[in-house]
Amino acid sequence: MKTTGDRIEIHLNKQRLIFLLISALAFFAIGIWFVANPGFFKRGMIGNPAVISGIGMLTLVVFGLSSFVLGKKMIDQQPGVIIDKSGITDNSSGIAAGHIPWKDIKEIKPARLFNKKFVNIVLKKPISKNNGAKKKGKKDDDIVVSISNNTLQCSFEELENALKSAFDKYKVS
Repeated sequence: MKTTGDRIEIHLNKQRLIFLLISALAFFAIGIWFVANPGFFKRGMIGNPAVISGIGMLTLVVFGLSSFVLGKKMIDQQPGVIIDKSGITDNSSGIAAGHIPWKDIKEIKPARLFNKKFVNIVLKKPISKNNGAKKKGKKDDDIVVSISNNTLQCSFEELENALKSAFDKYKVS
């Protein structure tokens, strides 16, 4: 984490990105093997060559896309997260949110999915589930941007504390 005046930069963890890229490429190679040799797996319920080919194709798509995104992140020189007086800039993942001004943020809170921790940034502008056609008694859902420290050079606690303290400092009521 690099702090310069009112600006905090949290850089991408290139070692973690390399590990994730190698893992994605390994699964991509397994997908190629499944598509090229579906008859190799003849036992059990998934011994059907069509099922093996389907699993291989799905693996190629998912891990091929993952490898592409991780490869782009490897050459990205921008910080993963920038926190300053104008807001939060998220560049931490392949589906990063970009710049979020403080005036658009309602709340910053920790979240957990299975065993993985995230910092959720809840935005003030709700989006209706029913495409703008409001029904009586229906509550609009919040838009939430989740940031994980998975590809960042910081712990979850450091990320959470930096975001919360900056929000308390710069929030617009």
